[in-house]
Amino acid sequence: MVLAAFVSKVRKHDLAYLLGRFRMVRAVYSSGRSVIGFFQRPAEPRGKWHLPTLFPHASVPDIVQSIRDEAVFVGLNLPSHIVDEIKTFALAEPLHAIYDPKGPTFHYSEVLNGIASDGRPMPVGGVSDPARCPAVQKVIDDPILRSIVRKYLGHEPRNIITILAWNFASPMTDEERRRLKHGVIDYHYDVAGYNFVYASFYITATDRYSGAHVMMKRSHKWKPLRMLLGSARASQEAVYEQFGRENEITIEGPAGTGFVQDTSCYHRASSPTRGDRLMLAIRFIN
Repeated sequence: MVLAAFVSKVRKHDLAYLLGRFRMVRAVYSSGRSVIGFFQRPAEPRGKWHLPTLFPHASVPDIVQSIRDEAVFVGLNLPSHIVDEIKTFALAEPLHAIYDPKGPTFHYSEVLNGIASDGRPMPVGGVSDPARCPAVQKVIDDPILRSIVRKYLGHEPRNIITILAWNFASPMTDEERRRLKHGVIDYHYDVAGYNFVYASFYITATDRYSGAHVMMKRSHKWKPLRMLLGSARASQEAVYEQFGRENEITIEGPAGTGFVQDTSCYHRASSPTRGDRLMLAIRFIN
């Protein structure tokens, strides 16, 4: 049954989605890219990485080791002026619904208790092309962040995807959120390509009642075959049984709190009920 499901996925998805879930494949890919990169000239001028950093006290080796060991490093925090600039940008920009990205846009001020002014339920509202914000671009280009990414992956990423989105607090049930494509509230692991690592930053103060990120430490290292060949999603009970509830952490913190994560670990977002969350996520892929 598991093999049949895997074959079905082969027919529907690209190879990166299927093979990127295997740790050995990612290691081989990383080694290959590293060797190729050694003989090639860098795609971008190295001078770009000599810009001033937003994270002057960060220890790149310690951060990379933490991600290797735990799947995450928490504490790569943004300075307040960058947080303020990104928040101001997100408050002014038109947003699109997660379930209707080409539909009518709206603004943050038009959402009350998870309902937009036109009556649509609104679990998540995203900003289009957030890298238009100079502060966001500074985070993307930060030399310390890029060094962490490069050393963890073993090579420069080919693709960078940036997401800036509001998660709106509401009495909406989890089932309603799932129906509206807010599926990240369930435990899952990502398969973004052959190799990937994500950096995430809370732009608003965030706790377990306002959409905090929850994850299972060390679940990026090994998964049973049924989890690798089956769905990338799993019930909370299955994740607890496999990896131990004691390895679950909830990442809470003030505005600016940042964490870098190998999202091949099991993780999910809390459903916000008492406060909205604005988060910047930068995905470094392949």
